[in-house]
Order: sequence, then C-alpha cells, then structure tokens
Amino acid sequence: MSETILFERWKETLIKRYGHGDSNHEFVVQAHANLIEAYDKFIASGCADPHFIQEICSTDSNKSAQRLGEMLLYERLNHALPSINISSQSNGPDFRIEIDGKPAWLELVTPSIGDDIRITELQEAYNPLFPCPDAATELRERHLLRVTSAIASKLEAYEKYIAKEIVPPDQPLIIVINDSLLCGDLFGYGVYTGPIAGVSGSSLASEAVHGLGHSIWVKEQENGNYELQQTYREEVKNRPEPTGKGHKRKPVPVNLFSTQKSESTHVNRAKIISAVMQLTLREDHGLFMHFRNHAETQDRLLDSILPNNCVMAINPTATNKIDRSIHQSLMKKSNLPPATFEEAILLQNRYLQLLFGKNIQTQFISELK
Repeated sequence: MSETILFERWKETLIKRYGHGDSNHEFVVQAHANLIEAYDKFIASGCADPHFIQEICSTDSNKSAQRLGEMLLYERLNHALPSINISSQSNGPDFRIEIDGKPAWLELVTPSIGDDIRITELQEAYNPLFPCPDAATELRERHLLRVTSAIASKLEAYEKYIAKEIVPPDQPLIIVINDSLLCGDLFGYGVYTGPIAGVSGSSLASEAVHGLGHSIWVKEQENGNYELQQTYREEVKNRPEPTGKGHKRKPVPVNLFSTQKSESTHVNRAKIISAVMQLTLREDHGLFMHFRNHAETQDRLLDSILPNNCVMAINPTATNKIDRSIHQSLMKKSNLPPATFEEAILLQNRYLQLLFGKNIQTQFISELK
C-alpha cells in the first residue's frame, strides 16, 4: 500500500469518528493535516527504521497501529519538549531520549486483541444506556491480560538488549503501552479521555504492575461508618478458553513492581524496568494536536480542560530509578511553560465559571491583580 492510500485511510477513520460523514468538517481537515505533518517530520528525523514505511502502510492493522504509535510518540515528545534529544537505532529500543543530560530508553508496544475474539463481542454488545456490570468487568479483565502479555514481551526484549550490550545496564528503561487497539472504533480516546482503565478505576498499566483490584466499601468497627478501600492482588485469572493445544491457561502475575520481599522470578526480573507508561496513540491524535495548538496560541484554558492522556506506573524497586525531571517531562502534553500562581487561579476561576455559569471570583483573586 502506498503513502497516498495510507493518508486516505487516516482521513476515512477521522470522518467516521468526528466528521459525521463530512470530509470537509473542520476537525477532519485539521486532524488529517496534522497527521501528515507528523509523518513527514518523523521520516525526516532519522528515527524511522528501514521497515517503518512498509509496516505503517501495511493492511495488517496490528503492524500499522504499532508503527503509527511510534510516530505519534515521537511527535508528542518532540513537541512538548523542544530541548529533548531523541535518537533511535534499528536493532535496539524504539527511542533513546536525553533530557538535561539524563538518558532513558523507551520501548513502545501496541497490544492487540490477539485471538481473544470475546473482546470484540463485548465491545459490540456494549450499550451505554443499559450497561451490564458483569460484561464491563469481563472486558476490563480481558484488556488487562492483553496488557500484561505486552509488558512481559517487552521485559524479555529489554533483557536481550542488555545481554547484547545495546542498552547500558545503568540507565532507566521504560515500557510504553499504546492502548489504541483496545479502544474499539470509538471517538474520544486520546483526546477527551485518558488511557483505558481497569476494574480498579486506575490505568491498565498500573493494574498490570501494581496489582490494583476493585475498590470496596468496608465497615469500620469503631464508628460503624463505611470506608472505601483499595484491594490488591498478586495474580489474576486467565481466560477460561483453553490454549490452542487444549491446555488450561495459568493465572497471570500482576505484582511485577512489588515492594515486598519476594522470591518470585518475575518480580526480580522486572527490576530492570524503571516505569511503564500508558497512553492512546492513534488517528485521533491529529485532533489532539489541533486542540493543543489552540491552547498554545490562543487560549490556555483548553490546556487545563483537556485531560492528560498519559499515565505512568513507577517501579519503586527498579535497579535504575527514573529521574523526577524525566518523569515530569514525559507527562507533558504541550510546550506551555508552567502557569504562574496568579494565572493558575484565574484559569481555575474561568473553568468553574464554565461549569456553573456564574462568576465565583473571590476578593482574594481581585487583590492578586
């Protein structure tokens, strides 16, 4: 497939999600132009490996989504952090970044639904007017299994990079989860909403490494009041369907970043991973770029309203801790400088006015002017 057909495929996706059938809709035109610009910049950056164009143009949606994720991760980092140094090599992780002289490595993976056709069935059966709690829980747990599998594969990849001396053993290693193929063909992911969450309400990445489970109401013994408490688990049940060879699937560990002393092999292996990021990188990112540009050039309030579509689960027992400045930098969604105290209060006041339709500005804010 040629680049022209690829670009047309992007446009068709955007029309379906945001254009209401209109190819000239403002959102479609702007988002599509942004994607092509991001593509050209990535090719010119030298970070695209020799197989990039062939695979992003592939009719295999898994290959294409993986490559699109790499391109958009580069776009996000390069835009939000103008001083960042980003490089790549074909036989190593997707990116090596350097911020203020501090390096880190990023390996992106885009989990697919694989052979779990039940995920598609649950997504197609979902009715927002009549939601089914059991079906929602099953879908989230199956999503979690896809993410744990992706993390396991990238942990193994990093072990090989270290063994081959492609990455130094004393630098932070980060796994980036692009959940785009788990979203279904729905609008908003990566623009109006944060990454997909699991049964805990937290990100799938956090559940996969910190063992977060359902939050439950627990009655206190002293005063009889109920308190919401987070539950934790070391492993989750695997899919009930047998493997291709007819074997029962084993439970899957979800405590890779455990702080408890453990003899578990997977916990000790995971110490080479400094953090796991999760975000949504798909065609909708072109629309996110449109809103981001509006926030940076016209009205900063939009930067406050749009959710941060990236989360990071830190490994507290990592061999190489991720530097705080790198952590904060990777979470940035725009290149806007931090708001001053007065700006932050005024923006919050405007936001609340939008919500409640009235002026709630206090005398304290007036005195700051």
